[in-house]
Amino acid sequence: MTEQEPPKITFPCDDYVIKVVGDVHEGFRLFVHSVLVQYDEQLTEASYSVNVSRNGRFESLTVRMRIEHEDHLKALFEMLKVDERVRMVL
Repeated sequence: MTEQEPPKITFPCDDYVIKVVGDVHEGFRLFVHSVLVQYDEQLTEASYSVNVSRNGRFESLTVRMRIEHEDHLKALFEMLKVDERVRMVL
């Protein structure tokens, strides 16, 4: 059985999907938006799909956005992960 390589992303990418999972908290969505809008100025609150966990402790924000360069992607992941409310970035 051969291992498949992950698909290569061609930049700029107009339809990159990012999912951020974090604690349900009043400022969580605003924080995530403030980071992502730095890399895609077209994002609005309506750009996000929001799902809350069954127990109501966590929420996931999913957004399709434009990423210009690979280094932008790495930077926004790092910016998101420094916040204590963020549990996972996919």
